[in-house]
Amino acid sequence: RELAQVAKGRVLAVVPSHVLLQQFAEVFSHACLVGMGYNDKIDWDASTFVAVSDSVHLLDNLTFAHIYIDEAHHPFPTGLPNATATYRFSATHHEMPDFRYTLGDAINAGILCDYDG
Repeated sequence: RELAQVAKGRVLAVVPSHVLLQQFAEVFSHACLVGMGYNDKIDWDASTFVAVSDSVHLLDNLTFAHIYIDEAHHPFPTGLPNATATYRFSATHHEMPDFRYTLGDAINAGILCDYDG
């Protein structure tokens, strides 16, 4: 959410499943959803989109400032739109990560509670 707030321009989050689409929709409540059951309601003027990987090709006519790909250890979806910056998120990267945020970091930031406390 913090990355999307500082992006200057249109933002896209790509998720691999309808379940994750619903979870992201709770965080990005103002976002245009793209995927199962939402494809006939695409708001082409929206600034934020959340799309299921299998439907992201519907947005290939748009250009994004940032694209965030959840579960990015899987191959990128076909028809992924262009973006100024693409961020890949995964708990199982096979490459060196661009950014690390450990459980300890989340506990120290107050996002998670210490399970020993």
